[in-house]
Amino acid sequence: MKRKIAKAISLLTVVPMVAFFTILLSFLYKGECFARGGWLIYSIVFLTILPLLAYPLHRTIPASREQGRRGERRLAFIIALISYVLGTFLTFLFHAPIFVKKIFMAYLFSGASLSFINKGLKIKASGHACGISGPITLLINLIGTNMLWLYLLIPVIFWARINLDRHTLGELIIGTFVGIGSTLVAVSIL
Repeated sequence: MKRKIAKAISLLTVVPMVAFFTILLSFLYKGECFARGGWLIYSIVFLTILPLLAYPLHRTIPASREQGRRGERRLAFIIALISYVLGTFLTFLFHAPIFVKKIFMAYLFSGASLSFINKGLKIKASGHACGISGPITLLINLIGTNMLWLYLLIPVIFWARINLDRHTLGELIIGTFVGIGSTLVAVSIL
């Protein structure tokens, strides 16, 4: 039973799903920032729908499928980064509201930082921890301190990932700090 709960938590907190909830909360609190030009739908497409495509694609690409979970994780990183780069570029090209640019920059910086740490430094930092701590930091920056309570979700993610033997405590802590740090850098430069 404990493993099923941990798996459900992990499925609900994959980065694209957290992105959807982040966009939704942002819209509920600051909807006016999305109104011009359909930026709400745009954000959902580039931060949720396109990155989620990695999971069904993994099953259809033999080389990825043969690598199992490792191939799935790699493909998810690649597709998410491509989507973040393209989405961020287009926000600047089409003059998205600053609010939307901040969201995209935060996801781009977090994804790029996590990729560098995982590939470049060969440290398996947690994407789940990064993918929850960064958006929470983003929501606090965009909406206000009334979102601080969301940090209570981080221990839940830690529990789930440790119970599934996907990460060590150290990998989760690194992922958390990558998410917070890269998001703070992203929102401070705009």
